[in-house]
This record gives sequence, structure tokens and C-alpha cells, in this order.
Amino acid sequence: MANPVGTLLHHSEPIDPDLWEWLSAKIDHVLGVSSGVMVIVLGAVIVLFPIAVVVLVWRKWRTIS
Repeated sequence: MANPVGTLLHHSEPIDPDLWEWLSAKIDHVLGVSSGVMVIVLGAVIVLFPIAVVVLVWRKWRTIS
């Protein structure tokens, strides 16, 4: 039996490499920063957001009790 999604897949990669290069270049041009800086910024946001929530909940809990 033939693979039903075999005709849908046209690259061995999960995304078209030409499309990814174009998107990456456009994002870098619009934001004006390199991908390494973007990874650091997003990583910091991901780490700092839960810490900020915990601090705010702790401060609120201290004022209640």
C-alpha cells in the first residue's frame, strides 16, 4: 500500500529550505538583530516571566498575611 502523505512531502526537511532562508533574511532585516541576539532575548523572557510571577504572588501573599 502506498504512503498516503508521500505525495504531499516534497522535501526531506520539515520546511522548504528556500522559504526558510527568505523568511530568516526578512525577519533579520525587519528586527535589525541577528538570530543569536533574538535567541538570547527570547530565552531571557522565557526565564524571567515565571520568576516575575512568583515574586508578584509572593509580595501579594505577604501583604495579605
